[in-house]
Amino acid sequence: MFPPWEHGGNIARILPPMKGVYPRKNKAGEVTSYQVKWRLGGTGEWQHERFDDQDPAGVFREAVVAAGFQWPEGWVKGKGYIDPAAELPEDERYRFDVYARESIESRTGVEASYKAAILKEAESYLFPTFANCDIRSTEHFSTRTVRSWVNQMSETLVWRGAVQKKMSPKTLKNLHGLLSSILEEAVNEEPPLRNRNPCKLTKLPRTDDDGVSDGEDEDMTFLVPLEVQGIVAQFHRPEDKALVRIKYATGLRWGELTALAKMHVFRDPETGQPKVRVSRAWKKKSGGGFYLGKPKSKRSRRTMRITESTWNDFLLLGLEDLQPEDLVIHDGKGGRLPYSTFYDRWMGSVGRSHEAGTLPREKHPTLHDLRHSHAAALISAGRGLTYVQRRLGHESIQTTSDRYGHLLPEADDAAMDIIEATLGEAPRPLGVVQHAELPAQRDGSPRVYAVHLGAHTEGFWDLEHAQAAAAQWELDRGEPARVEAWSSSWWTRSIPGGLPLVRSREVDRVELWSAGPALYAGDGTEHAESFNGTEPVAVVVWEWEDRYTIDLAVGWAEWRPDGTTEAVALGLDRTAVAAEFARARERALMICGLNTALLPERQEEPVTA
Repeated sequence: MFPPWEHGGNIARILPPMKGVYPRKNKAGEVTSYQVKWRLGGTGEWQHERFDDQDPAGVFREAVVAAGFQWPEGWVKGKGYIDPAAELPEDERYRFDVYARESIESRTGVEASYKAAILKEAESYLFPTFANCDIRSTEHFSTRTVRSWVNQMSETLVWRGAVQKKMSPKTLKNLHGLLSSILEEAVNEEPPLRNRNPCKLTKLPRTDDDGVSDGEDEDMTFLVPLEVQGIVAQFHRPEDKALVRIKYATGLRWGELTALAKMHVFRDPETGQPKVRVSRAWKKKSGGGFYLGKPKSKRSRRTMRITESTWNDFLLLGLEDLQPEDLVIHDGKGGRLPYSTFYDRWMGSVGRSHEAGTLPREKHPTLHDLRHSHAAALISAGRGLTYVQRRLGHESIQTTSDRYGHLLPEADDAAMDIIEATLGEAPRPLGVVQHAELPAQRDGSPRVYAVHLGAHTEGFWDLEHAQAAAAQWELDRGEPARVEAWSSSWWTRSIPGGLPLVRSREVDRVELWSAGPALYAGDGTEHAESFNGTEPVAVVVWEWEDRYTIDLAVGWAEWRPDGTTEAVALGLDRTAVAAEFARARERALMICGLNTALLPERQEEPVTA
């Protein structure tokens, strides 16, 4: 016997992509509607229901399966979940699907792509139930009918990657919020179309407890570093491996990551640190296609540090050979790399990781889960939610808290592990002591000697190097420096970058000649109090400080957000620094001439010369 979805007779027994949902075509071969067909009870008479779109047809099909291949309770053929005796109002404007479409299309402050997305959600999950209902009816929209819809949605199966699961509480919450916003608009009409919004009396499933057996949030799969490495190892192309590592290391959204050009990946000219600037993202056009536009929110425009290994991955992608405007990650022809194109390769590697045993079979991560895993790694390392918010570019910290706040207990556990592992090994001040006077660590790992130099902390493997740095700092700055003995694990948890930052040599410092800064107002007037004359003065700069250089002379002029222009020069040679400072002051006056008409709030990037 054929399954209840298959046709008998002369109709081909090749099922369409969605079992039980069949496209209906006109004479020109165009799909005009979708029909759900099944045998009543699985073996009885054929039943059918018609839908305009495939997604709502699929939702209805799942309801039929859940009902044992019977008509879902409360469903009226051709109408949905409404009272058969209820009649549609003569004024079609108040029919729910008509009113909802108008409500979504008229919303302000949102992009067309977002409107299209929520309209699709409405067509898939709201219209199959409420399309023919009267927005004004207390019978069609009551606490009871909304609760019935919520219960139906909570049992609806949706695809997540290669796995079909029940709709997550978070998704249901978003759908309920969409329904509520439409009904609330009806309440606020002039005159009101409704007296109240029944959605406000509906209790939703908890978003932090969806009943999934592994205890994870169904909308997020968190990967530990070894699992990420396991997936990376299954990619065939080195470029794909680099892309995945970059996405995990930065936590960027796909639209942000694939919008990066060479000019957005750079080394800070003052510190030498590699950084990424997020200033744009791929956006959907309302009529189809994509364009480069602003990121998701104002806070999404951000500059973040990256590690040296991530910088090397960018180099592997050919960063150095690109022009400033060229995309770093592209489709092989310099264009946008579609999510779906890379997602196929991603899912292939996930499957191979399952087979290799490097990824638990109950985990089915998406590409976006690398962003979630990035956040989890930051929190487990002791970073606060505010730091995570800024790095991920969330507009509100509430978003960060809602998504990742439940991870904080794990971070607390990690902190307790550190205390337990270093019990009796906590950082303690050291005077001038010899190695033999220090007891060995319990786990046999080497000690780190942390030197607090003002607000900065440097780590050394050798105690003599640490004490030499402290003594030299006191001579240079006239302020005390503190040396402490730390365990390796304590350093790793406390200092971003971990053990690779610990020095095996003495710290470098240089004696430089510094001239400036000289400050100029927008009209070129020099601030007399901004510097002491034009002659360079001797300064000592340590290698981690911003103005550290080994050049004979370097100078610059920069327009600042407060409306002033600054000129500075420094270097190893006094005469060269003086000459460079004179040129920097000339460039500063030139910048003043260019920027006098600009207001500070209109100048997004400083002009330098």
